[in-house]
Amino acid sequence: MGKKKTYCNSCDWELDSWEEDYPSLHKNNKIDVKMTKSYCENHTTIYGHDCKPIWCKECGHLKIYQIIVTEKSRKMTPKFDRKKK
Repeated sequence: MGKKKTYCNSCDWELDSWEEDYPSLHKNNKIDVKMTKSYCENHTTIYGHDCKPIWCKECGHLKIYQIIVTEKSRKMTPKFDRKKK
């Protein structure tokens, strides 16, 4: 068996005591993938922006949620999200 990976050069993920207690989302975990899809669906429903999880190609952990804002989706944004003038 190979050595367990403890650091990713691509996304700076690191296996430490925090990560052991609160693990990051990983693309090979079906529950994590389901949670990210649910998050994106909810985000799209509320804000109208396209949402896509971006997974690290090297280690498979979630790097970021990519949100694409268009003029149409900007108009759909609820009033509570806008700053008062």
